[in-house]
Amino acid sequence: MGQFRVLAWTGLAAVAVAALCHNLPRLAPGMFDWAEPGNVAAALAQGRGFSDPFDGGTGPTAWVSPIPAWVEAAVFLAFGVKTAASAKAMLVLTVLGLGAANALLLSALEPFGAWMRGAATAAFLAACAFLPGGPLEVLSEAWLDLLLSAALLWAALEMGRSPGRRAAAALVAVSLLAPLENAGLAVSAAIVILSLAWSWKGDLRKLSVPVIAALAAALSVGAWSARNEVALGRFVPLKSNFWFELHLANVDSADGLPRMETVLRRLPFFDAGEFGRYSSLGEMAYVEGFRKPAIAALRADPGHFAGNVLRRLGAAAVFCRREGGGQSTGFRFRAEDEARLAGSGELIALGNAGALWARIDAPPGEERQRFRQLGLADEAAVWQDWLEKRLAYDARFRGAGGTALGFLTAGVPVMALLFSALLSGGRMAPPARWAAAIAFGMLLPFVLVNHNERHQLPLVAMQAVAIGAFAQAAAGWFTRKSAAP
Repeated sequence: MGQFRVLAWTGLAAVAVAALCHNLPRLAPGMFDWAEPGNVAAALAQGRGFSDPFDGGTGPTAWVSPIPAWVEAAVFLAFGVKTAASAKAMLVLTVLGLGAANALLLSALEPFGAWMRGAATAAFLAACAFLPGGPLEVLSEAWLDLLLSAALLWAALEMGRSPGRRAAAALVAVSLLAPLENAGLAVSAAIVILSLAWSWKGDLRKLSVPVIAALAAALSVGAWSARNEVALGRFVPLKSNFWFELHLANVDSADGLPRMETVLRRLPFFDAGEFGRYSSLGEMAYVEGFRKPAIAALRADPGHFAGNVLRRLGAAAVFCRREGGGQSTGFRFRAEDEARLAGSGELIALGNAGALWARIDAPPGEERQRFRQLGLADEAAVWQDWLEKRLAYDARFRGAGGTALGFLTAGVPVMALLFSALLSGGRMAPPARWAAAIAFGMLLPFVLVNHNERHQLPLVAMQAVAIGAFAQAAAGWFTRKSAAP
């Protein structure tokens, strides 16, 4: 217990230091965007209900999951809506959540060897501290996913080795919360519940725990669906934007992996035209507008959709392409040039925070021609700024570091799982099996519909367990080899 406390507090301290180094220079109003959950949280804090994901008084919504918005709304009520104080409070919650996730991993893996525990916590903390765009970003929601996935792993392992009240309560609590966090965690909780129920099908006393957990999940989904029925006049079990996401990734995007340019041009949060359609139609009618063309496209070429699913599977399990979400610039555009660039979708103005080049990954020759066609007053300077930002973008996301991160966040943990099984005689250790099942559930909805690097980030805790399992298996293999005559 003493060693556990030392490691847990050390992990919390490491996350806190990394969070301060990463975020303190940027914690000022207007320097970051609170995005859709923040807009909904503001509406809640200001008494407008669960509404307005893109701001502008657009009405009730189910576009975002409720838990992140509820958490931010509570922070806004205490520290002000979208203030620097609220940003700092969110950062404190992030640090505490990640510290708790690390402690849960340490506790869950403790019986399975020092190598597993040490390597897993080291991998988890390193990912939190150093992964670009990682869970320590002040407005990232990933800390909630990581905390719930770690709690689900802990509950599954505890229920397997010594079922007790704490483990049962944890399983029920995660099952209740998971559907309100995201669809992937809901699937993961279902996998754990069904697996435990199957293994205990002959023991009614033990079977009661997964049954209660299933009822908790059903209650959660039912309550949120009832709220959506009342607020939106339509049955929406979790989130309302399914057809939008399906269209974005399988119609708007040729390969099933939407580039940031596609997202920026389609999401009402960024595109004024799309926001106008969303605002005038209302959320349900707007989303419904994507259903028929999406179904028509899938029916016309089901093979292409199957190929998209395979490409997304490759992104999740082999190499995850990284993007920057546009490239920021502090260049002082002439007013008429900024208007033309923003109107053509090339630039997203962020006020005092500068702007984003929205098509930073476009072919340079094509982009130069587009600038000429816009009739810019200071074309040479605009082109020079775009080219400089493009070179920086390529160096960050397409260079050796970006390529390595693509494999580290996808293929390396999968290979670690496979090698851990190979070194252990064909069987994975229980933590590795559960981590693989939970990660599979977390990815499944997104691999089927729309996947990008944002959906890989919540896997960090389970990927760390995979690294730990490989370290323990390798240590055992070397020990056996050394002891062999």
